[in-house]
Amino acid sequence: MSKIELRLSDVDPPLPDPKRTIYRDILNLPATVLLGLTIRYFNHDDVGLYFQVTGSGTGYTFGTVNLGLLASGADAYANLDEFASRAKPSASDLPNGEKEENITLILKAYTDSGYTNLKWTYERVVTVHWINSADAAFTVDELDNFDDGTVQGWAAANELNAPFPSLGVATDYVLSAPYSLKLSEGQRDGLQGYELRNRIYKSFTTPNKSKVFAIIDLRTSRYGTGDIYIWNKRVIIRRDTTVLVQIGYYDASETHRLPMDKWMRVVIPLPQNTTVEIQIAHSVYMWAYASGYPAGGLLWIDDFKIVSK
Repeated sequence: MSKIELRLSDVDPPLPDPKRTIYRDILNLPATVLLGLTIRYFNHDDVGLYFQVTGSGTGYTFGTVNLGLLASGADAYANLDEFASRAKPSASDLPNGEKEENITLILKAYTDSGYTNLKWTYERVVTVHWINSADAAFTVDELDNFDDGTVQGWAAANELNAPFPSLGVATDYVLSAPYSLKLSEGQRDGLQGYELRNRIYKSFTTPNKSKVFAIIDLRTSRYGTGDIYIWNKRVIIRRDTTVLVQIGYYDASETHRLPMDKWMRVVIPLPQNTTVEIQIAHSVYMWAYASGYPAGGLLWIDDFKIVSK
């Protein structure tokens, strides 16, 4: 076993980390596209080490993030928001609507806080699979843009400590006017220092084609009044009960771990000719000095699509 390790799942060593592919859709992206991801890193050495992460890839520019000290035998999560950038591939770069490329994530461990005495390096190759959902090769099988003023079959449920989720259409943040879908996650009175988590979900029957993708544009925030303090933590996207993507991570700290107040895009592959439930769960950490105030998390989605070829 390597003395340090970088993973993209919650699977613990010594089990192998599942292969990970990052799926992306070029439609309506800006000329320069940004890549963010959540990693999990491990210190298998017998001393504490200072960790740093960067990357490499043709056409990409990567940041370098100092992760700080990690004790011997410990592991930690880090959300790398806007970690890398590259020029958006053009439609002509994606023959038949698709293209794959590889990037390398590079984890380094140092013995000193100045990051000068390098002890270990660990590299992880990740495939980036681009699609162009507007390409003629793809069929749009589902488009939920909520512009008819309804939730179009989506529902909300409490997962933890938040019994009053409210789901409806909204006009405050949209990708296609006039409406998006908005989840408001109400607090549970009488608790202090707890995770609040709700999800939205909908079932779909996928087409009988070899390639099927769901494209999810989402946005998160949090709200509170009075003596309420809220930290935005994570979004988990599942196919039924299987976790496909996690953005950010949960901990009981007074620190945001999830990007908020901006639109993010997630693309996930789906099995063909199958009924699946897509779930999008959002967590915040809440500290309430007094009960009875409105507080919780916020989640929007718009222009949700399923495409196939």
